[in-house]
Amino acid sequence: MNKKNNMRARETDERIIRAVYRAITEEHRPLGRITVREICEETGINRSTFYAHYQDVYDVVEKTEKTMSEKLTLSAIEAAGEVSSMEGIFERIFTFVGEHREFYHAYFSEMNRSGIIGVAWDMVSEQIGHLTYDQLGFRSQAELEYMGVYFIHGLSAMLRRWTETGCRETPQELVDFLVRQYQRGQAFLQPWAAKSPT
Repeated sequence: MNKKNNMRARETDERIIRAVYRAITEEHRPLGRITVREICEETGINRSTFYAHYQDVYDVVEKTEKTMSEKLTLSAIEAAGEVSSMEGIFERIFTFVGEHREFYHAYFSEMNRSGIIGVAWDMVSEQIGHLTYDQLGFRSQAELEYMGVYFIHGLSAMLRRWTETGCRETPQELVDFLVRQYQRGQAFLQPWAAKSPT
């Protein structure tokens, strides 16, 4: 595919994404009520062009969230250089979700995916990768892995609730709540302060 066709494909992608995003954030419509037909009408493309890019409207949202998560990852990596703990990174994540609350309300309530939280967990795992489960306060590797699953799904449910209620709490309040829930919080949320293996 030549450069011109690549550019045309990206422009088509962007038009489709904007149309779906607008229906979610401006019209406050559930995903199940956004049809491929109306997206095609709004963007001026035919159905075969849409299906060349996406399987359905849910696929548009899934891929859009992936792109947003990748952008947030870059932002969070920058934050890692600015803060001394994971708390600052999570505050940035919560701030990002709050700034895109309508989109994330639809995403968390209808997609049943961890999305952005999966990215956050990958970052935590990378930061604590040099530590063993017992250094982090766990009795076994299995316990640590179960905690990871619990963390991802619990935090996703927490953000689902937060977006459902209009993001009433501040990102810092969510961070404070998160820290209080984890008795092992210092080693888990502040891996830079944890001891390296000797």
